[in-house]
Amino acid sequence: MCAYKILENPLSASLCTTPKPCLSLVLIAKNEATCIARCLDSARGLADELIVVDTGSEDETVSIATNCGARVLHFDWCDDFSAARNAGLEAARGRWILVLDADEYLPEASVSALMPLIHSSADRAYHLLNKSSSDGGKTGMVAKIIRLFPNRPEIRFEWPVHEQVASSLSRNGIPILDSAIKIIHTGYSSPVVNACKQVRNLQILEKTTSSVSHPHPMLLFLQGGALLDLGRISEAFDFYKRCSISPDAGSELTHGAVVRMCTCLAMLEKPEDILSLAPSSPTADWHPELLLHIGTSLIQTGRTKQGIELLLQAMACQKKVLIPAYDPLQIGARCMAEIANGLEKNDLKSAISLLRLAAKSIQEGQEISLDEVRPLLQRA
Repeated sequence: MCAYKILENPLSASLCTTPKPCLSLVLIAKNEATCIARCLDSARGLADELIVVDTGSEDETVSIATNCGARVLHFDWCDDFSAARNAGLEAARGRWILVLDADEYLPEASVSALMPLIHSSADRAYHLLNKSSSDGGKTGMVAKIIRLFPNRPEIRFEWPVHEQVASSLSRNGIPILDSAIKIIHTGYSSPVVNACKQVRNLQILEKTTSSVSHPHPMLLFLQGGALLDLGRISEAFDFYKRCSISPDAGSELTHGAVVRMCTCLAMLEKPEDILSLAPSSPTADWHPELLLHIGTSLIQTGRTKQGIELLLQAMACQKKVLIPAYDPLQIGARCMAEIANGLEKNDLKSAISLLRLAAKSIQEGQEISLDEVRPLLQRA
């Protein structure tokens, strides 16, 4: 049984005293002394109440949070992120809940965009765009995630890892609206930190999925992701496959699992197996990363013209928030590199030019227009 106690903070006594609407910022943290002040300060002027659920910090996290005006809850960790988050929700007094992680922050533009939402009727929830970035949000993968929702006792997080409130919102008929409001996430910028997080996540997921006969397909997808990040490619493929064939997986999750199966097969250098997974749906409906893998596999198996066409489609895809999340800049650079591989034998000059464009894209953090790519192909 998870337990927690509240450490009252005299600096928070004046918080949440304004007339409603009142927003509670709720986050969980452990050993986040290097970034928690940035997170809390980014919501200053927006949140009327700051709640930090500390799960066992051994650094200065608690004192920093207290100095920022947060009310701190000490939570006995029990391998359940939902339990920790729900402890924060139970303590929150605001009409709205905004959830952040300590390694995230709100840009100024996002604070301004959130203001009118929290002054509206609290009868809906909102997707915000979580951008994993190391350059202040200029580049990075974007995922759509529910982070703003009404403070109601029936809305609680579920799943022990990669926790979410979507199911409880759905059960209670609360609509979820999209927004273009960004959260900047910096927690995966370090490979070492990411590996540690994935080891932790994998241990929790293994305990969860092994205890039931039919695990939720999203849990299978998440376990595949942890295994993939840890380099256990064949095992990751098996979990993505289980997810893809689960009768409980929706079409978006099924498609996302196929994308990740192709990612695994690409790492295992099995292009023919990748081609066997190509969906029968029109390519315009494919995930950009799937177009990348199928296009690359066609080039590797001698069907260069077809492969290049798919790679160009991947570069031209309309930016959408999909499962799995992806970085359009990285996809574009990889597509140019693979097109260069296809042209190398017959037009080395064009291939080198494409590789230079790919390098320029990464170095400058800007996507390359197809208008710059197509003349090189016409010359080939």
